[in-house]
Amino acid sequence: MRAWGIAVALLLALPISAQAQSVQDVFRNFGLTGVWASACNQPPDIESGNPQAIYARSSSDDVMLTYDYGAKHRPAVYTIVSAQQAGRDQVSYVEERLRDKARLTVTVLRARDQISVISAVGPDGRAFAENGRIIATGQPTPQQVRCQ
Repeated sequence: MRAWGIAVALLLALPISAQAQSVQDVFRNFGLTGVWASACNQPPDIESGNPQAIYARSSSDDVMLTYDYGAKHRPAVYTIVSAQQAGRDQVSYVEERLRDKARLTVTVLRARDQISVISAVGPDGRAFAENGRIIATGQPTPQQVRCQ
């Protein structure tokens, strides 16, 4: 009976441990840290459809996300304030833009060595991407590969 009680206590502790993962742990376990682009052999450029997404660990336990749109544009820099793995092939995170503290909840799908945004929703519930498509254009969200 005592062994059963210990087993139940350990099982109940598992979700707490999973929830206690840091943002860096979630990104590392999911394999998202690094530079991602549609075409790694070309420079970042929003006009040609090749912005880079750079997920990097910061000095604290945070992950910083920089969207590099190319030489003609200022990058957009975010801190990831929370993250959780949402299944074997998905991670959801809340990004907060450093400039104005605007937040967006993003879910990324990883299939083999490619990622794509499957949803992006503002705090007011307004969707910018849904089911892997950009709401404003109806186009699929870009697929990106990890750059070396």
